[in-house]
Amino acid sequence: MTTVARPTEHQRETLTTAEQPRDTRQRRKSHIAGTSKVGAAGFILPGYFFYAGFLLIPLVLTILLSFTNWNGIGYNTIQGNGVKNYVKLVNDPVFLQALVHNGVFLATTVILKVVLAFALALAVRRAFPGGGFFRAVFVIPSILSLIVVSLLLKFLVDPNNGLINPLLRSIGLGAFAGSWLGDPSRALPVLIGLDVWLGFGLFLFVFLAGMSALPADVSEAAKVDGAKPWQETWFVTIPLLAPTFRLVVLLGCIESLKVFATVYVATSGGPNHSTEVLATWAFFQAFTGNQVGYGSAIMSVLLVATLILAVFYVRANQKGNIQ
Repeated sequence: MTTVARPTEHQRETLTTAEQPRDTRQRRKSHIAGTSKVGAAGFILPGYFFYAGFLLIPLVLTILLSFTNWNGIGYNTIQGNGVKNYVKLVNDPVFLQALVHNGVFLATTVILKVVLAFALALAVRRAFPGGGFFRAVFVIPSILSLIVVSLLLKFLVDPNNGLINPLLRSIGLGAFAGSWLGDPSRALPVLIGLDVWLGFGLFLFVFLAGMSALPADVSEAAKVDGAKPWQETWFVTIPLLAPTFRLVVLLGCIESLKVFATVYVATSGGPNHSTEVLATWAFFQAFTGNQVGYGSAIMSVLLVATLILAVFYVRANQKGNIQ
């Protein structure tokens, strides 16, 4: 007499699951997918709220206020004035001067940061004793407080109590001593040098990250073909790092356009507006001159300039990917 083997508990569950109607399984999958979407939304929505509350809404309000005449005291004093603020910009010599200073900042700091960061990245890209120390030293300026560094700069170059002028006199360079931030011909170059020192460390690590992703076989092939180090750098490394160069240039341009803290703390735009930039002039108009609408118009111009740079970057990136 033969006995029929009874299915185990696991086999019965498997058979039951297989015999379930297809629509039931689909409903269960849809329920799981819906639950996961709700959970994901719980993590994403706070970020959207912060983005909207601290960036998007203030941005829209700034653009709207640029078409008004408001002293910043009481919302009932807001009066629309069309494009009068933008017409005033064209006739404002300080605004035009600040626009030129932003352009000078952009051209000089981007070139100096990119060249310095790329040269140092080439020097420290390979492992050598003390390489980690030098990388840490180069990146330290990028993490320092802009306010603290600006105050320290004012102390160092103070014509009466600073350390730079006595140092120059002690080494026989007393002819270069003077009022560094009080001289209109010196103040802007000093601030440009400070900005370069503060920002090149970040670009250095961006270049190092890009170099670490380069294919090693291309470099080896160049060496086999007899390429010298400068030829390998010029004809191999730089072309392969084109996307990294575009990213670094965009970041440098945006930083140069929105420069504010170092200029405001060190010189407040002086002397005689010789270091005035768009951000400091907008701040003065809005919070000191009580012309919030006009200050918003200046910041709107800065916003448009930043968007134009971003559009150029996206198009250049697309062309680079196609090629």
